[in-house]
Amino acid sequence: MAPPEDAPAGVPAHPLPHSVRGVFLNYIGYWRPRFFARPSARRPAVDYGDLDFLPLYSRGYNSILDHCNGLLLYGNAWLYCVANPATRRWERLPRMDANDYVPYLVFDPALSRGYEVLLFRREPEKPKKFDLIEFLSLLDDMSVGEEDVENEGQDEPAGEPSMDDLHRLTEWPQSQWTLPVFSSATGEWQERSFVREGEAVKTMASMQLDAVQPMEWGPRWRYSVYWRGALYVHCRGAFVARISLSDGKYRVFNTPIDFEESKHACPYLGKSEKGVYFVTIHKYNNLLRVWNLSESSGPIDWVLKHTIELDESTLWAATRFYQHEINGPWILEDNNNDDVENKMVPLKEDIEWNSDDNVMSNQGGCEEPYGHIYFLGFHPYKEVIFLGLSFIGVAYHLNSSKVQYLGKLRPKDYCTAYSNGIYESFMYTPCMVEELSKTPP
Repeated sequence: MAPPEDAPAGVPAHPLPHSVRGVFLNYIGYWRPRFFARPSARRPAVDYGDLDFLPLYSRGYNSILDHCNGLLLYGNAWLYCVANPATRRWERLPRMDANDYVPYLVFDPALSRGYEVLLFRREPEKPKKFDLIEFLSLLDDMSVGEEDVENEGQDEPAGEPSMDDLHRLTEWPQSQWTLPVFSSATGEWQERSFVREGEAVKTMASMQLDAVQPMEWGPRWRYSVYWRGALYVHCRGAFVARISLSDGKYRVFNTPIDFEESKHACPYLGKSEKGVYFVTIHKYNNLLRVWNLSESSGPIDWVLKHTIELDESTLWAATRFYQHEINGPWILEDNNNDDVENKMVPLKEDIEWNSDDNVMSNQGGCEEPYGHIYFLGFHPYKEVIFLGLSFIGVAYHLNSSKVQYLGKLRPKDYCTAYSNGIYESFMYTPCMVEELSKTPP
């Protein structure tokens, strides 16, 4: 891959990671993340899921917070570490009380050696000076002003509200959006402002942002995508923010589903073969819809690519068919179960996920009661999605509707309870960049 034309002068560009090695998983009420992956046939094998070199990894309930092009963001609101599992190097970021924020990691070895972490508020920040009483007062004043014919022709009193004032009180976000940003180049947190392009979200739409409640099931926070120099963040409500880090500009646009539908369809923003994708799985009928973001010409628009009625019995039949034969081509890496021995089984030298192994056509099935289907992630370079059925992982080929059984997702020391499940999942693409400073002792 040739270095991009806009690569910083004097900085050797690295090719982007281009292979999927597995999925990092956060579990509800479980003490650490786990790695679900195809075992390595190379010697010595690289255990990407072994993060014991990170501080407090074996103590406390820390999580994988984000992944971007081979780097992981790990920790909690008071501890952020950026790590490269492929090189086992890591850095601890300066302490930042970020309890009210969600962090997003940005890293592109094809453009720069450095990385950045941006913090977004969990709840959208209300416009400055916004107050419900003031808002209603403005409406009353404007109404009175329209009916007050006696004052017609007189100069407008200083401070009398206008329609522009009303819009400024109700738009989200405002013309300038300021975020805490950590840069590996400076080694410190700084406030960075981004100027809005295009229209803001107006009036009732902005109020709905605060009305959105956490979903009954699904991730604790929204996902992001870093694509061609811009960070796309799925905000609370039915909106996506596109942050351009190169020119300090941003814009906000709608997701392909509206506010009401987002209450019943679990959404996921991700990256796949043709850039930024958005997927929903409806809570009640397992209707899967997949959109691709189009920015090539004209306004930003979502293009519906797939509408699929997921058949639980078919997916379950595919998993049962192979589950009796093998544990699965992928295993949940664990230092306290027997699956570790499977790492020594010789496999193909190319340990990139093989999309032709254990494939079953989406035809027929078996009647079996089952819980909801949830989304694990997109394959970054193929139109394939990864799904979970309880604690079973499967791959679903969007273009052919073929189902592939991958393996079991439940750790053996994870107790069985109604509330158990997977919180977040991050597709992992290893990168051999050696820019992080620390190595384990």
